[in-house]
Amino acid sequence: MDSKEMLDKRIALATSTDNMLGMVLDGALNHLGQAYGPAKVNAIRTQVMGDKTIRSFFWYPVSSLLKVARRLVDEPSLGLTCDEVMTGCGEHAFSSLLESPVGKMLARFGQGNPQALCANGPYAYTLAVSFGEREYTKTGERSADVVFTRDLFGPAFTVAVYRVAYKLVSNVDAIVTATVANDAGTDFIIHTRW
Repeated sequence: MDSKEMLDKRIALATSTDNMLGMVLDGALNHLGQAYGPAKVNAIRTQVMGDKTIRSFFWYPVSSLLKVARRLVDEPSLGLTCDEVMTGCGEHAFSSLLESPVGKMLARFGQGNPQALCANGPYAYTLAVSFGEREYTKTGERSADVVFTRDLFGPAFTVAVYRVAYKLVSNVDAIVTATVANDAGTDFIIHTRW
């Protein structure tokens, strides 16, 4: 679903105005440190970002997370795929966001109602990131699609976000897949059934 080549293209496409909230970055970086070793991840993080303290409601370049993830994929001692790294980042970024006022609002709308959760997902994304467009379509009583355009996180990250969101908020084990529409993995459709 995601690859080093796709990640390289997304890094190259990211501009100085493509940002994400600190809580998303912090959730993803904390996961990487726990999963692959805090010393290794902190060293890479410092090379990419310096020693900045991450503040939950400050904005940070999405390229920072993408570059840290890319360097981890290149770390021969870890033997990681891009899918593994980006999936873990997506799972934990959402968990971190869920603790915020935005996340609590999303949880209230989607509690016990997977369709409402999916319908409000594009709005929640616009509060957490400054890039991309998302469009929700109800495809059935127990299914929905969300079209992502110019999304720099990519499909593996986003599938993981949706899986975790359905489980934590709506208490369903949804089947979440992606259809990737371009070679950078910035344009894709998230398909969900529950």
